[in-house]
Amino acid sequence: MPDHPGTAGRLLSATLWAAAGSALFAFMWVLPKLVGADVPPVQVACLRYAAGAICIAPFFLLDVARGEPAPSENKGRELFWLHVARATCGVTSLALGAYAVTRIPLANVQAIAMTNGVFTVLFAVLFLRERAGWREMTAGAVALAGAVIVAGPGTAGAGWALAGVLAAFAQAITWGGEVVLLRATASRESASRILFKVNLMAATMVFVTGVWFWEQMSMAAFLLIVAMGPVAIIGQLCNIRAFRIADATTLVPVRYAGIVFAAVFGILIFGEWPDASAILGAILIVGGAMWLALRSGK
Repeated sequence: MPDHPGTAGRLLSATLWAAAGSALFAFMWVLPKLVGADVPPVQVACLRYAAGAICIAPFFLLDVARGEPAPSENKGRELFWLHVARATCGVTSLALGAYAVTRIPLANVQAIAMTNGVFTVLFAVLFLRERAGWREMTAGAVALAGAVIVAGPGTAGAGWALAGVLAAFAQAITWGGEVVLLRATASRESASRILFKVNLMAATMVFVTGVWFWEQMSMAAFLLIVAMGPVAIIGQLCNIRAFRIADATTLVPVRYAGIVFAAVFGILIFGEWPDASAILGAILIVGGAMWLALRSGK
């Protein structure tokens, strides 16, 4: 029974917000897949982060107008380099994901990407001096075993490509690095400041490097890629709303609903039906990753 009459309603509200966030992030990967492989991944990353910076800019300016204190000079310098590192991980992760979804089925990319929690724990142990016991290592091994099954050529039929699988795994690794860096900065600045700075830094650095690979695109392709920015920002705001209502451990199962949403989008939009191996691998990933997340939350 709930502790008080409002508990069940709050949990339902948090679950719906978290599910909306998962659905939006799964849908975000539909957009570059619709565009196809003609647009370079660095170009996709540049437009997505530029659009994200524009979307979050009003909230950042509102914080400034309200007189929210900025970090001290020493702390600000440290935060700057942490944001640069996070932006680098974010750009790399997004470019790899944009490449992967054009090579292998959407649900496979999403399932492999969900192993980022394993790498988050690994990086937290290495760099944040957190501890992980045999239970955490076992959970991580189960999730990675599931990812190997999902990555097998039988799970993607004629659309399977080794490069896409490797890109999806690399995306999970860099995503894990991004999460660790977020944990290192989240309590030091407001969400709007962090999102604006990281999106702006990411767009700038990828433009400087990506301008050499820039390709002309149709207006439809441009709009689809730019839409990734607001979709991602809204998804992040949904997650923030959810975590303000309920704790992260409670919402762990909902996070992995992204695999289900990706599978549904893959079936409805691209005709990508997952086979038994893909389903088994996804179950192992969700089970191992949820166990790992719940253990880490204790």
